[in-house]
Amino acid sequence: MRVTSPAVITRLVFTVFLSASPAYGQTDFTNLKAKSGDIVFVTRGTGTTISGPLGAISPSSITINQETIPYEPGLRIARKGDRLWNGIIIGGAIGVAAGVTIGAEACLDGSIAPCAAGGAAVWAGIGALVDWLHKGRTTIFEAPRTGKPSVRLMPAIGVERKKVELVLSF
Repeated sequence: MRVTSPAVITRLVFTVFLSASPAYGQTDFTNLKAKSGDIVFVTRGTGTTISGPLGAISPSSITINQETIPYEPGLRIARKGDRLWNGIIIGGAIGVAAGVTIGAEACLDGSIAPCAAGGAAVWAGIGALVDWLHKGRTTIFEAPRTGKPSVRLMPAIGVERKKVELVLSF
Protein backbone atom coordinates (compact mmCIF):
# COMPACT_ATOMS: atom_id res chain seq x y z
CA MET A 1 0.00 0.00 0.00
CA ARG A 2 1.36 3.40 -0.98
CA VAL A 3 0.81 6.38 1.30
CA THR A 4 0.60 9.89 -0.13
CA SER A 5 3.52 11.95 1.10
CA PRO A 6 3.02 15.23 2.98
CA ALA A 7 4.88 17.03 0.17
CA VAL A 8 2.23 15.95 -2.36
CA ILE A 9 -0.58 17.07 -0.03
CA THR A 10 1.16 20.40 0.55
CA ARG A 11 1.53 20.96 -3.20
CA LEU A 12 -2.13 20.15 -3.73
CA VAL A 13 -3.22 22.62 -1.03
CA PHE A 14 -1.02 25.40 -2.50
CA THR A 15 -2.31 24.67 -6.01
CA VAL A 16 -5.91 25.03 -4.83
CA PHE A 17 -5.15 28.29 -3.00
CA LEU A 18 -3.26 29.78 -5.93
CA SER A 19 -5.84 28.76 -8.52
CA ALA A 20 -8.61 30.72 -6.77
CA SER A 21 -7.89 34.08 -8.35
CA PRO A 22 -9.92 37.16 -7.50
CA ALA A 23 -11.47 39.45 -10.11
CA TYR A 24 -8.55 41.81 -10.73
CA GLY A 25 -7.67 43.95 -13.70
CA GLN A 26 -11.03 44.26 -15.43
CA THR A 27 -11.37 47.32 -17.64
CA ASP A 28 -15.18 47.52 -17.89
CA PHE A 29 -18.34 45.94 -16.49
CA THR A 30 -19.01 43.51 -19.37
CA ASN A 31 -17.89 40.42 -17.42
CA LEU A 32 -19.39 41.46 -14.07
CA LYS A 33 -20.37 38.28 -12.21
CA ALA A 34 -23.68 39.64 -10.92
CA LYS A 35 -27.13 40.21 -12.32
CA SER A 36 -29.73 42.89 -11.80
CA GLY A 37 -31.34 42.63 -8.37
CA ASP A 38 -28.29 41.14 -6.61
CA ILE A 39 -27.27 42.96 -3.43
CA VAL A 40 -23.76 44.35 -3.97
CA PHE A 41 -21.29 46.55 -2.09
CA VAL A 42 -19.43 49.07 -4.25
CA THR A 43 -16.29 50.70 -2.84
CA ARG A 44 -15.02 53.61 -4.86
CA GLY A 45 -11.37 54.52 -5.26
CA THR A 46 -11.86 57.24 -2.62
CA GLY A 47 -12.94 54.67 -0.03
CA THR A 48 -16.67 55.48 0.08
CA THR A 49 -18.99 52.47 0.01
CA ILE A 50 -22.47 52.20 -1.52
CA SER A 51 -24.61 49.11 -1.09
CA GLY A 52 -27.93 48.01 -2.47
CA PRO A 53 -29.58 46.11 -5.29
CA LEU A 54 -27.79 46.18 -8.62
CA GLY A 55 -29.79 47.93 -11.32
CA ALA A 56 -28.75 48.54 -14.91
CA ILE A 57 -25.36 47.28 -16.10
CA SER A 58 -23.54 48.78 -19.08
CA PRO A 59 -19.88 48.46 -20.10
CA SER A 60 -19.07 51.91 -18.68
CA SER A 61 -21.38 52.21 -15.63
CA ILE A 62 -23.65 50.40 -13.18
CA THR A 63 -26.65 51.58 -11.18
CA ILE A 64 -27.04 51.02 -7.41
CA ASN A 65 -30.08 52.47 -5.59
CA GLN A 66 -30.91 54.70 -8.59
CA GLU A 67 -27.35 56.12 -8.53
CA THR A 68 -25.21 55.67 -11.63
CA ILE A 69 -21.63 54.73 -10.82
CA PRO A 70 -19.12 55.08 -13.68
CA TYR A 71 -16.07 52.87 -14.12
CA GLU A 72 -13.11 54.40 -12.28
CA PRO A 73 -9.67 53.22 -11.17
CA GLY A 74 -9.75 51.50 -7.77
CA LEU A 75 -13.46 50.63 -7.94
CA ARG A 76 -14.30 47.38 -6.16
CA ILE A 77 -17.58 45.46 -6.20
CA ALA A 78 -18.35 42.67 -3.73
CA ARG A 79 -21.37 40.51 -3.05
CA LYS A 80 -22.53 39.25 0.33
CA GLY A 81 -21.38 35.79 1.32
CA ASP A 82 -18.58 33.53 0.27
CA ARG A 83 -18.19 29.89 -0.59
CA LEU A 84 -17.69 27.21 2.04
CA TRP A 85 -14.79 25.70 0.12
CA ASN A 86 -12.13 27.93 1.62
CA GLY A 87 -13.24 27.03 5.17
CA ILE A 88 -13.30 23.34 4.28
CA ILE A 89 -9.85 23.47 2.67
CA ILE A 90 -8.26 25.45 5.51
CA GLY A 91 -9.87 23.20 8.13
CA GLY A 92 -8.84 20.08 6.22
CA ALA A 93 -5.24 21.28 5.95
CA ILE A 94 -5.15 21.97 9.68
CA GLY A 95 -6.67 18.52 10.28
CA VAL A 96 -4.07 16.76 8.14
CA ALA A 97 -1.28 18.58 9.96
CA ALA A 98 -2.82 17.80 13.36
CA GLY A 99 -3.53 14.20 12.37
CA VAL A 100 0.02 13.40 11.31
CA THR A 101 1.62 15.18 14.27
CA ILE A 102 -0.62 15.29 17.32
CA GLY A 103 -2.86 12.41 16.31
CA ALA A 104 0.00 10.17 15.20
CA GLU A 105 0.08 8.68 18.67
CA ALA A 106 -3.17 6.83 17.86
CA CYS A 107 -1.57 5.33 14.75
CA LEU A 108 1.58 3.84 16.25
CA ASP A 109 0.71 0.30 15.20
CA GLY A 110 -0.24 1.02 11.60
CA SER A 111 -0.31 3.53 8.80
CA ILE A 112 -0.55 7.23 9.60
CA ALA A 113 -3.03 7.75 6.73
CA PRO A 114 -6.17 7.06 8.86
CA CYS A 115 -5.01 9.67 11.39
CA ALA A 116 -4.46 12.22 8.61
CA ALA A 117 -7.82 11.42 7.00
CA GLY A 118 -9.68 11.49 10.31
CA GLY A 119 -8.12 14.80 11.31
CA ALA A 120 -8.87 16.24 7.87
CA ALA A 121 -12.53 15.16 8.03
CA VAL A 122 -13.14 16.52 11.53
CA TRP A 123 -11.33 19.81 10.97
CA ALA A 124 -12.85 20.30 7.51
CA GLY A 125 -16.25 20.08 9.17
CA ILE A 126 -15.20 22.61 11.80
CA GLY A 127 -13.82 24.88 9.05
CA ALA A 128 -17.08 24.62 7.11
CA LEU A 129 -19.09 25.48 10.23
CA VAL A 130 -16.93 28.52 11.02
CA ASP A 131 -17.10 29.69 7.40
CA TRP A 132 -20.87 29.20 7.32
CA LEU A 133 -21.30 31.27 10.50
CA HIS A 134 -19.02 34.05 9.20
CA LYS A 135 -20.88 36.31 6.78
CA GLY A 136 -18.12 37.70 4.60
CA ARG A 137 -18.03 39.29 1.17
CA THR A 138 -16.66 38.01 -2.10
CA THR A 139 -15.00 40.47 -4.48
CA ILE A 140 -16.52 40.03 -7.94
CA PHE A 141 -14.95 43.04 -9.66
CA GLU A 142 -11.87 45.14 -9.02
CA ALA A 143 -10.61 47.85 -11.33
CA PRO A 144 -6.86 48.36 -11.44
CA ARG A 145 -5.55 51.33 -9.49
CA THR A 146 -3.47 54.05 -11.04
CA GLY A 147 -1.07 56.35 -9.31
CA LYS A 148 1.62 56.11 -6.69
CA PRO A 149 1.74 53.77 -3.68
CA SER A 150 -0.23 54.92 -0.64
CA VAL A 151 -1.22 53.81 2.83
CA ARG A 152 -4.62 54.65 4.36
CA LEU A 153 -6.03 53.88 7.77
CA MET A 154 -9.84 54.06 7.76
CA PRO A 155 -12.19 53.62 10.72
CA ALA A 156 -15.20 51.42 9.93
CA ILE A 157 -17.72 51.99 12.68
CA GLY A 158 -21.28 50.77 12.47
CA VAL A 159 -24.07 49.41 14.64
CA GLU A 160 -22.57 45.92 14.81
CA ARG A 161 -18.93 46.59 13.99
CA LYS A 162 -16.05 48.61 15.28
CA LYS A 163 -12.85 48.13 13.34
CA VAL A 164 -10.04 49.90 11.57
CA GLU A 165 -9.15 49.03 7.99
CA LEU A 166 -5.60 49.41 6.73
CA VAL A 167 -5.50 49.96 2.95
CA LEU A 168 -2.19 49.55 1.12
CA SER A 169 -2.16 50.64 -2.53
CA PHE A 170 0.76 50.06 -4.85
